[in-house]
Amino acid sequence: MRILCISDQVEEQFYGPNLEENAAGVEAVISCGDLPFEYLEYIVTFLGAPVYYVLGNHDPAPDSKDFPGGCIPLDGEILEIGGVVFAGLSGSRFYSGGPNQYTERQMRRRALALSMKIRWRKLLGKPVPQVFVAHSPPFGIGDREDPAHVGFESFLGLMGRHKPELWLHGHVHLYGPDQGQQRNHKHGNTKVVNVFGHRFLDV
Repeated sequence: MRILCISDQVEEQFYGPNLEENAAGVEAVISCGDLPFEYLEYIVTFLGAPVYYVLGNHDPAPDSKDFPGGCIPLDGEILEIGGVVFAGLSGSRFYSGGPNQYTERQMRRRALALSMKIRWRKLLGKPVPQVFVAHSPPFGIGDREDPAHVGFESFLGLMGRHKPELWLHGHVHLYGPDQGQQRNHKHGNTKVVNVFGHRFLDV
């Protein structure tokens, strides 16, 4: 399945009349957060592929009345998309008290709750997630040292327990000629990809 992953930065090729041409063959869109909801709504309306999303630290709170119409939330959920199972977690590290910011302890509880759902699926004989979607990176893997952009240690625990093939995130903006080196990392058997801006992936 071909997916378009987007995060953090609106890109003109997906917000205009050339959307269908520039996203040809895309079967699903995954947003890793911090994008205007109008952008997500435009894509789901004019591309026709489903849009799934987690929330970033600049997005409204999850209990807000503001949400991207027609799009499907992934936060804390496990969903099968085109035969591939995805799981999602919103948010960044707590640094200013805004919405969708979590301390390590808070995110650990959220990660454990997601793990319980995954284990229950496994007991029922259902497929477990192959792809995890988050706004923030795991600790020490493509993150930064400043308080706002350091990753979550609890994400390392999730990867260790469930060994997904792919971990998608945004939050860390990429600049300069070495974006490729900054974008892709490996942790065990899990490929960690920063989808800042956009990435096309086949899963």
